[in-house]
Amino acid sequence: MQGRKPKEAEIPKVYTSRHKKSERVIKAIFIVSYVLLAVWILKILIMDSVEMQVNAYNPRLSAIEARFYRGRILDRAGRSLAIQEDDIREYPYGAALGPVTGYSGPSKDGLEDVMNSYLLSPASSEDQARYWLTNEKLAGCDIDTTVNAELSYAAYQGMGDYKGAVIITEADTGELLALVSNPFYDPNSVFENWDSLRQDEEQPFFNRATMGIYPPGSTFKLLTSLAWHRSSLYDPEYSYVCEGYEDFDGYGMRCFHGEVHGELDIANALAHSCNTFFSTLAVKMGRQSLIDVMDSVGFEQELPFVLPTAVSHYGLTEESSLEELAATGIGQGETEMTPLLLNRITCAIANGGWVRDYMLVEDIRNADGSIRTGMEHGRRQSVMTTEEAAWLTVMMQGVCDYGTADIMYDLDTLIYGKTGTAENSSDIDHTWFTGFFEADSGHKIAITVLLEESGGQYHAVYLAKDLIEWILTYGY
Repeated sequence: MQGRKPKEAEIPKVYTSRHKKSERVIKAIFIVSYVLLAVWILKILIMDSVEMQVNAYNPRLSAIEARFYRGRILDRAGRSLAIQEDDIREYPYGAALGPVTGYSGPSKDGLEDVMNSYLLSPASSEDQARYWLTNEKLAGCDIDTTVNAELSYAAYQGMGDYKGAVIITEADTGELLALVSNPFYDPNSVFENWDSLRQDEEQPFFNRATMGIYPPGSTFKLLTSLAWHRSSLYDPEYSYVCEGYEDFDGYGMRCFHGEVHGELDIANALAHSCNTFFSTLAVKMGRQSLIDVMDSVGFEQELPFVLPTAVSHYGLTEESSLEELAATGIGQGETEMTPLLLNRITCAIANGGWVRDYMLVEDIRNADGSIRTGMEHGRRQSVMTTEEAAWLTVMMQGVCDYGTADIMYDLDTLIYGKTGTAENSSDIDHTWFTGFFEADSGHKIAITVLLEESGGQYHAVYLAKDLIEWILTYGY
């Protein structure tokens, strides 16, 4: 007997106002998401695509560049460091500002590379539309830098035939006033002389200010002093009798030119740059004390900067000999430092213990002069205590009042500094000066000078003095 087919159960449709509200919310979310996605895609197609197109690695970049008058690169007073004249890129200050501007052509370097997306970016909303709708040639954005072109040129000229670097900074803001490396290429003719420049043993493509690593010589005694101040062995009354020579397990340490300084406290030892005093301190404290202080100021770290930088190295290891430890105490041995790091340490002392990240680009401007993007001053970081900075400042004044930089004494303001003479593989010493002073603006200005193979003790000090006088005379 065939059974009856059961009726399908009827499912009641309960559709309350609550369900209707949920459905409306879901639809609204979907619509908003759709609109946001459309806006995001439109942004990529219209705005971001310009930046992607002008990326220095884009093989079609030359065709895109043909549609722009490349934006200018300007110094802090509005002087042109790089400017477009018809299809020719001109650099009025040449090699003096080369480390800052770099070059632009088949390849790029410096700010021409780092800021390429802005220099080839439509400089207004109206230009954005014209970029897509017409074939009209447009102006790119201008880049305002913090450097003073005339001061930089004075530093470059003052270096003469010496290789080396000059860095001048407004200490409390981190703004770079001068970043000079010598010898350096002239961006105006870099591609005409490309092959010869690449083969030049003087390495004109090498930025000594940010990439060079050198034995810091006696400027390192600032760090040995700081390590001593932090050491559990620290004694403010400590004195030492310098006889011009000290033996460290067979390693003989002499003071510069065999000078005999007699009895010294640390202030006088720094002022007269006594080698045996600071080597003795280094051995007394031990390897870890020096490593700890180097760690705290930025050794073995890549400094945050818009341009490429090298890393400064300890030189000390667990296997380091007593000889190496004694040498490190006076900035010799395997310890290596960049001029940029030494300048940063000097800024920290000038600021009472803290330092800001360096600033090289201040503003990005539209063609009409309005600010498109304003750059903020970099992060503030503590490097040493206020007490430590004040203690070092007093001793650095002694260096310039009656010590190895006493030629600074006749300037119209107090100068705080440290000299350095660094032995190297060439057998002709490098000379250093790093220091700071207060300018008429009320800001502390930090200046670091390195002259390679300049010999003697005073070449870097003389150049630093000339540049300090320049700033006191003309401002910045």
